[in-house]
Amino acid sequence: MIEVSHISKSFNGKTILSDVSLNIAEREMACIIGPIGCGKSTLLRCIAGLEKPESGHIDLNMKQEGSTHNHVGMVFQRFNLFPHLTVLHNLTLAPIQVLKMSKHDAEEIALRQLEAVGLRQKADVLPSQLSTGQQQRVAIARSLVMNPKILLLDEPLSALDPIATSEVMDVLRHLKKEITIVMVSHDMNAVEELGDKVHFLSDGRIVESGTPNDIFHNPKEEETRQFIDHLKNMIYHISSPQFDRPELNARIELYCNRFGLGGQAYRFIQLAIEELFNLIPLDNGVELTLSKSDNEVRMSIDATMPDKGVDYLSDELAVDTLSFSLLSGLCDLMTESSEDGQHRIHLELDQERLLLK
Repeated sequence: MIEVSHISKSFNGKTILSDVSLNIAEREMACIIGPIGCGKSTLLRCIAGLEKPESGHIDLNMKQEGSTHNHVGMVFQRFNLFPHLTVLHNLTLAPIQVLKMSKHDAEEIALRQLEAVGLRQKADVLPSQLSTGQQQRVAIARSLVMNPKILLLDEPLSALDPIATSEVMDVLRHLKKEITIVMVSHDMNAVEELGDKVHFLSDGRIVESGTPNDIFHNPKEEETRQFIDHLKNMIYHISSPQFDRPELNARIELYCNRFGLGGQAYRFIQLAIEELFNLIPLDNGVELTLSKSDNEVRMSIDATMPDKGVDYLSDELAVDTLSFSLLSGLCDLMTESSEDGQHRIHLELDQERLLLK
């Protein structure tokens, strides 16, 4: 249905897209992933007709009368709902003004789409009275009232809490059976579950395309593998003892939520890291990496720092024997090694504690 052929796009002399080509079949859920600033949203806007490529072409293969882009719906990252209009009015504005539909018919379709996303009861409220997840579902419903053949989603799960993410995911599971969808997302769990095809974009070019299993578990390109490995891990750099501990704790909680770990898992991990920090120096710089195994509930912590010729995980040498004892009880395995001027501590956390609700 969608054929993108060798398109390029630049802004102010900077290349954003470079010779990008991809094909998306009818009723396929195509997901575009890649690092921030790689051109994902620009590619989506080109497909929507909001940006014009400088070279190449995009064919939506539609035989309906009128502009093909009338049959493309786009949901923006920040919803873009009109704050002064009710939910129902937000949904009926375009059908009435663009499609010249009667108010009665537009409201009938709008209410049907609100029912489909579980928000029929919110028709008469303002967007400010909705949660972020509800606002996103309204934004999706607003696109659907135009009866698009293609739906473009720009980070539909961005900034949503776990409950809101679950609500929007339910809508997307239903939609992917009925319409062609192109989704840009940093939520790899959603991409892996929903995607029929995944396109990895980097520096404005398609590096690799394949099924979710191909991209996430058997990537052919080294650049793809490095990107996926980075996504699977949480990496945090500490430059001094005065680092932002609340930010680190929040990052740990988000990381655990991504994998649906037990309700106490993130507190358990935070405690293990806190006890580790009582044993190692933070003033020389530490790179902290939190990793989860693919095939089981196994979490590991790695701390890398300049080698000072000191072993920190020793009950005889530990600067804080209580922290050493606590950390030992939290871990199934603790090792440390030195190589090329770097000292590395590797911890594998107690598996049963990670599953506690």
